Amino acid sequence: MRADVQAGSAVAPHNDVPLSWYVDDLQRGYAEILNNASVIRTNGSFLMPGEVGQGSFWTGIVDYANGADLDTVLDNIGASWP
Repeated sequence: MRADVQAGSAVAPHNDVPLSWYVDDLQRGYAEILNNASVIRTNGSFLMPGEVGQGSFWTGIVDYANGADLDTVLDNIGASWP
């Protein structure tokens, strides 16, 4: 690893960053997949207000994945919208 780069869990937003800059095989693998992808999709939470995208939406998605009722999750997300 380069001496001026701290260990972390981020993947660079540029596809020309050498894979050798990543601190472990897992991060290199993520970067390699993203660099070779023809399409990358996100969940859109970065376009939402913070209290929703990083709050109720994220919590709701996790709750739903763990078995919570969809209508309840959607109501909670909707109620938090500023």
